[in-house]
Amino acid sequence: MFFHIDESGNTGNNLFDKNQPRLSYGLISSVTNVDALCVVEHNAIRDIIDDDLIHANILGIGGLVKIAPLLIKIQKKMKFDFDYYFIEKLDYALVIFFDAVFDAGLNDAVKWDTYWSPLRYLLIHKLSVLFDEDLLRESWRLSTVKRVENCEDAIVSLLSEVKIRAENAALDARSKELIIDALDFGIRKPLSLDFGHPDQKIISPNAVGFQFVVAAIARRTRKKRRKSVSSIIVDRQNQFNKAQIGTHYNLSRIAEGIKNSSEKDKAMYFNNPLYTDFSPEEVSHKGLTDKELTISKSTDSIGLQIVDVYLWIANKLISGVNLPSELMELWQLFQHRSSIDGISMRGMAERFKNFEKNLPKLNDLTDEQRIMAKESVDQHRKKVKALV
Repeated sequence: MFFHIDESGNTGNNLFDKNQPRLSYGLISSVTNVDALCVVEHNAIRDIIDDDLIHANILGIGGLVKIAPLLIKIQKKMKFDFDYYFIEKLDYALVIFFDAVFDAGLNDAVKWDTYWSPLRYLLIHKLSVLFDEDLLRESWRLSTVKRVENCEDAIVSLLSEVKIRAENAALDARSKELIIDALDFGIRKPLSLDFGHPDQKIISPNAVGFQFVVAAIARRTRKKRRKSVSSIIVDRQNQFNKAQIGTHYNLSRIAEGIKNSSEKDKAMYFNNPLYTDFSPEEVSHKGLTDKELTISKSTDSIGLQIVDVYLWIANKLISGVNLPSELMELWQLFQHRSSIDGISMRGMAERFKNFEKNLPKLNDLTDEQRIMAKESVDQHRKKVKALV
């Protein structure tokens, strides 16, 4: 298997650039090597564009239309699969706030299922009505600060403002209770929460988004029934390549650890409610290779130039741009071989809806189930009350 990876919308840890609201990754994969097999086609493209590098942003729609027949020829020859992953940056900032405050392993006022089940997606949506950009900026600043011990007062101020907004918001009573309980604990013990990070690049959208890419590499390798990977080539951009390499290495080690764990431990891991819609193979990243990433300049790899074009097309279509028929023909060739995923409010809503479909209807609950649910809530309320 041969993989080529590119990204778009990189603003590092600046999540508030209105010109780049989305970070996206594109991954193309094939069972043969485009860098070796498509030299003739690439040379023909170079002659047309009078440049050594196919760069979609520079060529624009007009330039891409001119080379579309050759791009289509390459796609038919290589049969690339394409994976597109994106992070809506403002939504990501809110998710990071949720993880910092509502981690049930750190915040004793948070119920386990509020954090470790798809219920988290519902609560994140409730939180979204409490935040404006200024509050998100402060939350993100505190999430990425290196010396969080110097920010105790700032964390308390942030949580206090969110609490005031929650108290005045038109939310249901139970959501208010869950949110305010968590915030109260944080206000009392701000340094017990998960604000701050010693390595700002690890928490960046670039590193987190790369986790999706690594999962896709494992999935594509499984589907092609390949035991090894020939190459994984990533476009060079000095700021985050190290974090991408670290992400790939860490996930490969986790995959190896799961593979070698006991059946009991595997069952506990696979049956986590967060993984309701995922197969054990997906959760364990089965097929993930420890093959090292190769960092390369686009000028040195035809595959990197192709994935740049595919990523550009996907971004344009997701943004609602109408593309000419020549580019739509290319898109249709790889669209049915594509997958799309990412971090967004819309995506989290879809995940919760899928989870909700598997739940019994409220009217179908037995008296015993209703009593158990009430007892669970009552026990947690007693626990929260005892924390004060």
